[in-house]
Amino acid sequence: MDQHTTVNQAMWNELAPLHAASDYYDVESFLRGKSTLGALELAEVGDVTGKRLLHLMCHFGMDTLSWVREGAQVTGVDFSEEAIGIARDLATRTNTEAEFVVCDVLAAADHLNDTYDVVFLSKGVLMWIGDLDAWAATCARLLRPGGVLYVLDYHPLAMALSESGSAEGGLTLHGSYFGRADPTVVVKDGSYAVSDAGMAHQESREWTHTLGEVVTAVARAGITIEFLHEFPARAGGMPMPNLDRDGVRDELPAMFSVRAVRAGG
Repeated sequence: MDQHTTVNQAMWNELAPLHAASDYYDVESFLRGKSTLGALELAEVGDVTGKRLLHLMCHFGMDTLSWVREGAQVTGVDFSEEAIGIARDLATRTNTEAEFVVCDVLAAADHLNDTYDVVFLSKGVLMWIGDLDAWAATCARLLRPGGVLYVLDYHPLAMALSESGSAEGGLTLHGSYFGRADPTVVVKDGSYAVSDAGMAHQESREWTHTLGEVVTAVARAGITIEFLHEFPARAGGMPMPNLDRDGVRDELPAMFSVRAVRAGG
């Protein structure tokens, strides 16, 4: 891993147990049988019964194990040893059969040496990848001929907007829609799920990618795009505080999805 990924790994190793204990993730409901998959990804991925599904950047595995409940044979990959440890514990506690592997997403094809019917990534993932071409090439290597790549993520426009803070309200650009080669350095004591956590590793490195860059990287890797969909805040299944307001939630995109198929199936 490069230095940026190492910094992010340290932060996510510290965040994983904090997230697992948070109200945001509500692990107890999951243990009682609640799925963490939304209607959107279930509909767009389609029936996975009997299919081999690879969940890249799986965090501590609740979505991964939810795919097992949908009938898939599942492998989850994440670079956080702490997150994978929690995922394996959840699999044991729910008597759910899944494989979990610790490795960086860009090294997954070398670690797994296998191919899958579905490669799945969801919500807040591409911002942690500096090299989209390397990521897409990795996904192509991991797909069997005819296999499906599915990505559901936050829209880059939504990531560039925030509340203006003025008396008139409204939104303002807090960063460029267009990314650059060097990551943005962010320092925060917590995350979207926990705040004021007293973390030792508060620094992260994050990248911005336009929709054009995402789709082009996938196409350049030899994976044929089936669709690119954009969704307003209320449709995405995840809160976007900066867009989830009356008058805005149906007017600007908060989420996007890409489904693509590797040729040869």
